[in-house]
Amino acid sequence: MVENWLFIFAIFAVLLIPGPTNALLASSAHHQGIFKTFSLIPIQLLGYVYGISIWSLIMHLTMPVWPMLTSILHAISALYVLWLAFHLWKTVHLEQHSRKNTTLNRSQLFISTLKNPKSLLFAAGIFPQWTWDSFQNYGFVIGVFCLILIPCALAWIYFGRKVLTGDVKGMTADRLYKGSAMFLMLSMLPVFVGFFDF
Repeated sequence: MVENWLFIFAIFAVLLIPGPTNALLASSAHHQGIFKTFSLIPIQLLGYVYGISIWSLIMHLTMPVWPMLTSILHAISALYVLWLAFHLWKTVHLEQHSRKNTTLNRSQLFISTLKNPKSLLFAAGIFPQWTWDSFQNYGFVIGVFCLILIPCALAWIYFGRKVLTGDVKGMTADRLYKGSAMFLMLSMLPVFVGFFDF
């Protein structure tokens, strides 16, 4: 597990990489406008907090019966990161996603965020082990997570819209995805190192 300040860097990396929720925000900003999309950030935050909390509850409840579950989930998280980096390197689905999703409502964003595999990655691989020791620790880490999510969501709303409209010179969805894949692999090294600490 990442047990020092590096988990903050890993949170930034995972929240900034393209994914279903970020693509929905970019598409919403492109089709519905930036200001309307701003109001969806609390819904995204709520979806992540619920998803992370559900995964942590599952791990906590199964720990006495199946103590290896946390290690297995950590391994799944590491494999997910590898798959995601490879997937981002060879695809440019931001424009296709935008064409399919011209409108976005609150329930659609909440469900997409709740089902997002990044929630498992945060709960099992990125958040420090001491997060689950007390409500105070949990509140602190979730607070840090919320403070990081807001600028990341704003970045996707602003820059995602610009990429979709072609306003960023030299920046295409293809380059955005390839850069995200390299950034993800670099910043997720602590997760892979934590996997070998078990």
